[in-house]
Amino acid sequence: MSFLSIAFLFALPLAAAPLLLHLFDRRRNAVIQWGAMQFLMEAAARKTSARRLKQWLLLAMRVLAIAGLIFALARPLLPAGYLGGEFRGETILVLDNSMSMLRTGNDETLIKDAIKESLSRLDELPASDDVRILTSAPYPVWGDVGRVRSDRKSRQWLKDYLGELEATRGRSDLLAALFEAVQVEHAPNQSSRRIVVLTDGQAADWRLDDTTGWNRFHQLLDQTSVSTEIEVIRLDELSETPTKGNLSVDGLSISRGVVGVGQPVTVTARLNNRGVSSLAPGELVWFVDGQEFHRQVMDSIDGGQNLDVPWEFSFPETGTYQFSCQLQCEDDLIADNHSSLVVEVVNKVPIVIVEDSFELAEMQQDAFFVQAALGWIDGEALDDQSIYVPTLITSDDLVALDLSSQRVVVIPNLTRLEEDAVDRLSQFVSEGGGLWIALGPRTDVDSFNHQLFADAAGLSPMRLDRVVDTGSVDTGGTLDTEDVDAAIDESTSDELMKQREIRVDPFRSDHPATRHMTDDKQLDLADALIRRRFQFAGSNEDQLDVSTLLHLNNGQPLVVENFFGKGRVIVQAVPLRLQWSDLARTQSFVVMIRDWVDYLAQPRATQYNLQPGQSIELAVKDDLLGSDPSEGAPTGFLSTPQGDVIELTAERRSDTFVFHSSRTRLPGDYQLELGLADQKIPFHVQRDVGESDLRVLESSAEEQLRGWTTASIDAEQDTEIASTQSDPVWPYLLIGLILLITGELVLSGVLSRERFGSAGIPEFSELDAPPSTSGTSMVDPPIERWSPSEQARSTSDSVSPRAAEQLR
Repeated sequence: MSFLSIAFLFALPLAAAPLLLHLFDRRRNAVIQWGAMQFLMEAAARKTSARRLKQWLLLAMRVLAIAGLIFALARPLLPAGYLGGEFRGETILVLDNSMSMLRTGNDETLIKDAIKESLSRLDELPASDDVRILTSAPYPVWGDVGRVRSDRKSRQWLKDYLGELEATRGRSDLLAALFEAVQVEHAPNQSSRRIVVLTDGQAADWRLDDTTGWNRFHQLLDQTSVSTEIEVIRLDELSETPTKGNLSVDGLSISRGVVGVGQPVTVTARLNNRGVSSLAPGELVWFVDGQEFHRQVMDSIDGGQNLDVPWEFSFPETGTYQFSCQLQCEDDLIADNHSSLVVEVVNKVPIVIVEDSFELAEMQQDAFFVQAALGWIDGEALDDQSIYVPTLITSDDLVALDLSSQRVVVIPNLTRLEEDAVDRLSQFVSEGGGLWIALGPRTDVDSFNHQLFADAAGLSPMRLDRVVDTGSVDTGGTLDTEDVDAAIDESTSDELMKQREIRVDPFRSDHPATRHMTDDKQLDLADALIRRRFQFAGSNEDQLDVSTLLHLNNGQPLVVENFFGKGRVIVQAVPLRLQWSDLARTQSFVVMIRDWVDYLAQPRATQYNLQPGQSIELAVKDDLLGSDPSEGAPTGFLSTPQGDVIELTAERRSDTFVFHSSRTRLPGDYQLELGLADQKIPFHVQRDVGESDLRVLESSAEEQLRGWTTASIDAEQDTEIASTQSDPVWPYLLIGLILLITGELVLSGVLSRERFGSAGIPEFSELDAPPSTSGTSMVDPPIERWSPSEQARSTSDSVSPRAAEQLR
């Protein structure tokens, strides 16, 4: 016998409490000899033996009741079969409900075929078996019905649940689903478990490249305490529908990180032919907030190739808009022919530019070229549609300036900052702001390393080493002394100097903020000459761990990036003016300034395009909600792709309310409705483009999968697993406890009636007597004479047996 809660057995000594109370009660009884009661002894002796038997039986029942309660709480188990019970099996149906299951099978989608197969399996199960349902997309989720018996009533619940099951736009994780199914708790008398996986055979859902995870799963399967068998049903093999190939819209991208009113932006759709033969996409239809705006007829796309389709659009007013496109063609998976992108249109992007040379002419100031690139000269905008609004301050003003309403801070030529200014910048960036630091002649290396690098805990991702001049020996490791001598022998000195020139190499970077600057046909960033710069300290391995926006042609980093809190920091090794480089003379300078300002401003803006699991967070000011702050926090309603509506209560932060939800694991379109302001804010959770890859498992991969999902259990292990099966005893103990308590109550009542009798105690008033009169005397009533035997018989009838025993 084993126990699930053995700690309760330490309370077993409490079962002796009734016996101790009985013995203690007997010690208080004193025997008094009374001669007048000698006639009662013979009458009481006849009932003593039966009464004592009942008392000992009552005591035993009380002791057993307490012991039975303690044993029931300890939850004992007996080896299976001792109580006559039979081994029970369990079936877990793992349904692949990913987007690829929306393919058409036998005149229906594969998810419908999976439901039919599940219902067929339910009908074949014995009524005593347990059943569970587990879906695998976008993560393993147990069905609402839980673990139920496969009887008639439970089967109807299971059929109703399966009938409402639909495929999601997510991607299955079948490895995680199998982990969940194998590790779930089983019933104590369960002898076997069968896991049935119903899938379309898509190779991407099995994650076979994760060999470490599959090896861990195989070890877990070998160590499970119940015999487990895994069966995989390939629904694609049961289908007789021929494949057509698959075209997918893998996502939308926009040309600008920040979109202004009236500014034309280009939205690009990435079309991908997942098959091996050419397919004609048909028409691509563009929508804005659900309204059709444009149609494009597409040419055929070769197998395995992709095509970028651009479309230009401009927004007439501020707000949040949802771009979407629909590919109208007949292929295997229609669900991936649609994609969305949410865009926020603003009327301004506030920027702070630090300038410490206001006494100089505007063209000699450090901020001049930055302002000109943003479209501002002499404090005025050159274009009425410019969304960038720069504010010039000194470094001393950083301490007092309120940065909460700003998006980006640009320091075009860093000087020494006060500690309070560095703290304000750190707080600004950690809350989602962007910071751009350009190093120049007035930058102090020691001060920078102490305040901004701060032993890798500051705003800068790397420590500064020294200023490097192009005329010095340093060449970034590309030319050594022998190379220089050979160059002198084979070429002129001008060619050697040209070879030693340090220039920007935009083609080394794949950073998203530099994607426009790699176009060497329209931009000339590669021609920017660097005459002097700061060199970052650290080995090549350290530099590889740092996000680099731009490199030099000698491989050294020119612009590095740091993620600090919620915000971003860009550190540039040259100033943003014509001192150490020709960067400000190039046509790429304007593109670089605007793209990087947009990139730095993104974290502080609301994130409308999310990855699965990334939280929705929307900050709304009081005046936009149209509510009175004294009335409490407003509420919003979030609609999910499944059709559920979640009520959200805003959290108060300064002068704004923040709506927050983390229920975004399912890809698709979400909509947050602010009831008081009657606003509907769209959000989009992007799907995994790998789900559009419909390639199935190859025979070699299937064989490998079969080895991982088959337990390696020999006969001895099988016997050991069988011996661990057990039947619970505590239900029987609880039934016995109820019977003992009932019997104890009945026996206590019998003994009570024997001791005190069943008749009530009569109440007597004063003896009735005739009223006394003066001159008369009271006459005593006549005395009735009893014989000794009659007296004894009368006394024994009126005195309880226990009292008689005490009197003896």
